[in-house]
Amino acid sequence: MSAVTTWEDLLQPGKATDFFARNKFPPFNPEAKSVYSRGNALWLAELSRLVYRHDIEEEDPPRQPTRTSFLENVGFKQRRFFISQNTQAMLVESAAEPLFAVLVFRGTEQNINSLITDFEFGILPLDQNTVGVHQGFRKALDSVWNSMEKELATLACPVFYTGHSLGAALATLAALRRAPQAVYTFASPRVGNEAFAASLGSLPIFRIVDDEDALTSLPPEVLGYRHVGALQLLKGPETGSALGWTGFSAPPKPLADHAPVNYVDRI
Repeated sequence: MSAVTTWEDLLQPGKATDFFARNKFPPFNPEAKSVYSRGNALWLAELSRLVYRHDIEEEDPPRQPTRTSFLENVGFKQRRFFISQNTQAMLVESAAEPLFAVLVFRGTEQNINSLITDFEFGILPLDQNTVGVHQGFRKALDSVWNSMEKELATLACPVFYTGHSLGAALATLAALRRAPQAVYTFASPRVGNEAFAASLGSLPIFRIVDDEDALTSLPPEVLGYRHVGALQLLKGPETGSALGWTGFSAPPKPLADHAPVNYVDRI
């Protein structure tokens, strides 16, 4: 593993070819709910990185090895892929006992639709008792939710929600609409106001943040946004230009810490 995070690690994580090869993955525990599970977090972090990889739904022919082949190699099968102009997610399930499923939302990609979604904050209600959420995130989830909810309703096993960055925000919003077994978010921005956070009640949400990840400070609290979930702060080796002056050849540490691969490596 390279000690220096590359711009491709940060901006194009789906181009990697080392999925499920960077770490040892213990058995997934689908019964884990109210207590943070490091093993489950590791699996969900890697799925949140893998969902960035385009497959046949978006590229024909798809990039090799395919996303579905990576899943099959570790005992998952893709049940369905959801796609709209600004939202992508995959629903995967275990191919053998113990049975469970994971809804994995993709984070921000380098296109105008993703960027508009991220920066379309909207204005939160002045009344702190009224639930308010990020307008762009809400619209993104709305674009796929009907088909997503119908598919989730057919499952008779524990379901986990997860995602990185924008994907983490969408997983959090989805949890308010249909409660999962637990939610694991990676590099999540703030999603809504105090009333939104309260509306999630006792739902198990674990918010994993890698060291100095700068994007987890957005949108700013001064606009009324609050974080959701029990914080799990990761620490690890210095990355990016914190290792020394690299000019523009590598992202600075606050950006490097946002790279999905660093979440996988540091859990």
